[in-house]
Amino acid sequence: MKTLPAGIMAIIFGLLMFVPAIVLGAAIGWPASLGEPATTLIPLIAEQAGAVQLGYAAYLAYSVLFLPAIVLLGRVAGDSWIVRLAITAAAVSALARAIGILRWLTVLPTVTDPELFDAINVYGGAIGELLGVSLFGAAAIALVTVALRSVLPRWVTVFGLVAAAGLLLPWIEVYGADLGAIISVSVALVQLWFLAIGVVLVLKSRAAR
Repeated sequence: MKTLPAGIMAIIFGLLMFVPAIVLGAAIGWPASLGEPATTLIPLIAEQAGAVQLGYAAYLAYSVLFLPAIVLLGRVAGDSWIVRLAITAAAVSALARAIGILRWLTVLPTVTDPELFDAINVYGGAIGELLGVSLFGAAAIALVTVALRSVLPRWVTVFGLVAAAGLLLPWIEVYGADLGAIISVSVALVQLWFLAIGVVLVLKSRAAR
């Protein structure tokens, strides 16, 4: 059944985020350290080069898997313009995320000039976080949630829409507001939603046997 692979993938995706969070958190205090100045980050990255590479490689894998996760969820809903739009948004999201993350695996570890480091980091972050995670990621989740509304319990649908709305919060910071830990909470909500929808779909698959 289509629900089982979609449910398993959703659970895997929901759990995979813990890998970079644990590795990078232990190595460089990620994600809180992202707000540190370049003069602090440059020596920290050099000191923890292996862990940074491993953590961001896991983060890259997680980000790329966003597309197949949405594709499999879309298959449960059936073909429709909403599903196709969700998959398109997920594809753009995965690409933008990958571009943003690759700065940590390629360019930034070799940069020693603080101004250049900040410029590359801000630009890559705008592509990866603002476009990839926030804008297109939120769109993909909202669209596939709407497409699945007749398949899932109402609370899962509401949860998905709330999680998608939470991903848009970083755009408020673009205009000067400091939301602090709220951003991390919004990302955590998305992971919990993937875990929730995964468990629901796996249970539906077992019940249908």
